Amino acid sequence: MKKYFFFLIIFLGTSLIYSQPVFYSVNNSGLYDFLERMSLKRIITSNEFQKPLTRGEIAGYLIVVDSSKNSLSSLENEELSWYEKEFYDEMHPENTNYVDLNDGILNASENRRLRPFYYRDSLFTGNLSESIVLSGASKAGDSYKKYSWGFKLYGEIAKNFGFAMSFLENTENGQTIDKTKQLSPETGVVLSEKKTNSIGYSETTGSILYGNAWITTGLMKESIMLGSGYRSQLVLSTKAPSFPAVYCRIHPAKWLSFYFMHGWLQSDVTDSQATYQTALANQPRTIEREKYYVMHAIQIVPSSNLSMTFGETIIYSDKSPYLGYFIPFLFYRSVDHAISFGGAESGNNGSMFFDMSYYTRYGIKFYGTLFIDEFSLTNFLKGNSSRNQIGYTLGSTAYNVLNSALTLRLEYTKILPWVYSNWIPSQTYRNSNYVLGHYIGQNADQIFAQAEYQFRRGLSAKVWAEKIRQGGLADIKYQYTIGYAEKFLYGKRRNETNIGWEVSYEYYHDLIGKVYYQYSRVTDEDSTRTPGWQLGTKSTFGIGFQYGL
Repeated sequence: MKKYFFFLIIFLGTSLIYSQPVFYSVNNSGLYDFLERMSLKRIITSNEFQKPLTRGEIAGYLIVVDSSKNSLSSLENEELSWYEKEFYDEMHPENTNYVDLNDGILNASENRRLRPFYYRDSLFTGNLSESIVLSGASKAGDSYKKYSWGFKLYGEIAKNFGFAMSFLENTENGQTIDKTKQLSPETGVVLSEKKTNSIGYSETTGSILYGNAWITTGLMKESIMLGSGYRSQLVLSTKAPSFPAVYCRIHPAKWLSFYFMHGWLQSDVTDSQATYQTALANQPRTIEREKYYVMHAIQIVPSSNLSMTFGETIIYSDKSPYLGYFIPFLFYRSVDHAISFGGAESGNNGSMFFDMSYYTRYGIKFYGTLFIDEFSLTNFLKGNSSRNQIGYTLGSTAYNVLNSALTLRLEYTKILPWVYSNWIPSQTYRNSNYVLGHYIGQNADQIFAQAEYQFRRGLSAKVWAEKIRQGGLADIKYQYTIGYAEKFLYGKRRNETNIGWEVSYEYYHDLIGKVYYQYSRVTDEDSTRTPGWQLGTKSTFGIGFQYGL
């Protein structure tokens, strides 16, 4: 029965078609920063809730920007021309000239980006490229090295069917390796190799999508960001490893979008009854508890300078995928109540959120996200806030400061105790034991500031600083004790201050070099939380190159 159910979902999801439904990775931050600057200039209004965008969506934004060339600076026009070469096919779908592998002459003559392995005809487009990362640093007085290799592949069939895949094999060497990656914004990993001074892990993402002018839908395993926030996001960030999901975005009107995801998570909770012994002694086959992530949201854009998104998430487990959670337009909290036949013991972990972005006429954007893990209006009005568990982010971005290519950012995030937590281990707001939302986690706050300047196309420098405070985590029973309220930042305190700078240059498409420095000061009253080499005052200086990410 399960098999036929999934075939039905795939058929319904992929029977609706849209041009160029291929996601453009969030790793290509330069393009998304450019779109943000164009939004701040009020030339476009880019998607404020979800990243990545599809290549088709990005091409549409670039066409609008191209129509306003006269209002761009010479630097912005150079950036526009650069990205128009990247998205030439998407911006000119009427061009059906054949392009064979390694046909660089035709690529150049038509203002395409030169691609090493590229094919195009009237039906099919395919692109294959390699990926390489080389970086080294002096970190906390010791040497650190990282090298990665892989490839990425994407294309389309009949301008409606999109497919993508990327793979990266990573190795890190040195005495100052962050093996857990729990306390930084870096994406968490599942280690395939772990030695004293070396770790290895791989990353793979991909998608198979259909779409038309009003829908994009299909199957994906991508690094998705949901909600406002530059340093991280409260709803869904890239902190946890990517996970497979059924995805749908409906865009029936210019002012309205609807999002839906149903994902399969790694619970890291052993099912002791399902686990069984293999033919090798003391080598049991370990089975994990099933765990799923569901999200749906409605985005309303009442005017060109305002975007509002309302949504909810559900983490459920210990059962097969539930059909009710595949109906995007139901109120999932009510669905949860309907299937919780045993009361709270059989219920699921639900949350709600609100996200907003507002642009002024002066090149300034204000944004915020409210994440409600649990909230009781009745108890709040009675003066009892013990079960009110929320997190919020408030921020502002300003561009063209002093009529220059200067961008300023300021962001503050506060997450109250118990947010993202749950008394049922297979229903925490985590994947592979990494939080799905903001990386600082519960009972913590962060203030972040950054100044970035564009010297020329592809060459930028940024200076940034942040302060993070994190408290402890008491026995989970107190989360559910009425009248018992832990104060914000209760327990053993961790304080972190970081100040850094970075200079990066994109010499060629996807070929980026960078030099960076970071000063850190970390104190932690919990001796088990922070690796010893990170404590105290430390400096990191590094250099890196990447291609094809």
